[in-house]
Amino acid sequence: MLSKKTAIRMLSTAILTGSLFGAGASVSTEPVQAASTLEDSSSLAKTHAITTLHEIYNKAFSGEMPYTSRGLKIKENTQKDVYNTFGSPPEPGNADGTFDFFHAEMGHPGFAFAYSEDKTISQIRYFGTNVERDHNLGSITPKVLGEQLGSADQIRHISSTDEFNYIYDTGVYELQFIVGEDQTVNHVNLLKAK
Repeated sequence: MLSKKTAIRMLSTAILTGSLFGAGASVSTEPVQAASTLEDSSSLAKTHAITTLHEIYNKAFSGEMPYTSRGLKIKENTQKDVYNTFGSPPEPGNADGTFDFFHAEMGHPGFAFAYSEDKTISQIRYFGTNVERDHNLGSITPKVLGEQLGSADQIRHISSTDEFNYIYDTGVYELQFIVGEDQTVNHVNLLKAK
C-alpha cells in the first residue's frame, strides 16, 4: 500500500502530466512540497500563538504578564523594579502618566508600563514580538479568543483608533485584547479591574 505522501505526489504528477506514469515525463514536486511546508509553518505559528495566549491569560490572574516581565506585578512592584529588570526605557514616560516603552528586540517581546502616583505599576501592556509575529499575537483573532478563552466579558469599540477591546475578567484584574483592523490582536493590556 502506498503512503499518503507518495499517493499525493503520484496524483499531483498525474494531474500535471495527464498520465499516471507520465511516459518518462519528469515533473518537479516543489509546489506540492512548498504548500505542505506552508501549511506546517502556519499550523506551528498558530500553536505557538495559542500557547502565548494561555500564558498571558494564566498570568493575568496574579497581576503579571509572562516572559521578560515575569515577577513584575500590578500594585506590588515599582518603576524602579521595572528598570532593574529591563534597564532604562528607550522611550520613557512622562509625569502625566504615559507609559515607559520597552521595544521588542530579536526574540524578545515588547512591553510598556504605566504607574500610579506612588510609582507602583498600574498597567502592563504586552506588544508581542515583531519577528515572526504570526507565532505570537499575529495569529490571535477574535475567533481564537472565543475558542480558547470563551466569550469576552465585554467588547468595547475604541472610536479614536477604530479598534475593538475584548475584555476578560480574571478576578482582581482585567485583561484587554486590543484587536486592530486586520482582525488580529495588536496588544494586550493588564490592569486592576474597575
